[in-house]
Amino acid sequence: MPKVSVNVCCWNSAGTLDETLSSVWAQTYGDYEVVAVDDGSTDATPDILERHRKAGRPLVVHRQANAGLGAARNKAQSLSRGELLAILDHDDVWERDKLERQVPLFADPAVAFVGSDATYIDAAGRSLGRYSDRAPLRRGDVLRELTLYNFVPCAAAVMRRSAVEKAGGWFKPDFRIAEEYELFLRLAGTGAFDYVPAPLVRIRVIPTSAGWDVGRERAEMRRIYAELFSRRPDLEGALGPAAVRVKRAGLWLSPEQADALAGLPAPPKARLAAAALLAAARAGDKAVDALLGLKRSAARARSKWLK
Repeated sequence: MPKVSVNVCCWNSAGTLDETLSSVWAQTYGDYEVVAVDDGSTDATPDILERHRKAGRPLVVHRQANAGLGAARNKAQSLSRGELLAILDHDDVWERDKLERQVPLFADPAVAFVGSDATYIDAAGRSLGRYSDRAPLRRGDVLRELTLYNFVPCAAAVMRRSAVEKAGGWFKPDFRIAEEYELFLRLAGTGAFDYVPAPLVRIRVIPTSAGWDVGRERAEMRRIYAELFSRRPDLEGALGPAAVRVKRAGLWLSPEQADALAGLPAPPKARLAAAALLAAARAGDKAVDALLGLKRSAARARSKWLK
């Protein structure tokens, strides 16, 4: 029985999958299996998976009709045998010592899930900066901070199986954009989070598609926060009414922006951004959609420029 099950969900992943899998085979920690779910790929993804399996790697492969990322993640989990579950997206890369440095943190029985810092890379593998530069990492009881913004890189996450079961189960299959964040919030409500401060993951930045479904993203985020505040009404008092209004609109907040909305000292840039977010939340759906569209356009332009 392996200690760690590494879940890799694939969809038309032929361009990056070899490098992704090779970063697992190179791990200095050896007590793992890889469970790969091919979610209806139409490229060479099945051939690549079969080649690695025939090479004698600890790889379980499952093919299915396209069902979406949440469903694919749940299928991978159902085939996994490990006490710990690690997520690795098909275009990201692990550093050699990732599992070796993360697994020991589970010696503390209070720890439900573990992450690390990460490095953004472009399509050619060139560094674009640190994850923690945009999303400072926290540890311990992190539910309030994680409600404000997501500081757990998906490809860095390792979860304790028993903690996920305590939190109500695995990914919700009807989520297609924010399924991992929804699960992380449930985990943060049942146990502690810990992390390795070193960047143990390389996250590949692909220019955001012009067809990104902003409406679906906002709908998923609004549902996430509605369910969260329903099961944890104490969070509303901890965040304050202005921050809760912004979160119920499906928008992110940095800790500095939350401080600004609570009337606490905050940098001028954070105060201006917080005021814009609150105005959009008060104005309604069209204003929020417009704001999210502007943020997506800026991210797309930035990633193209970096590339």
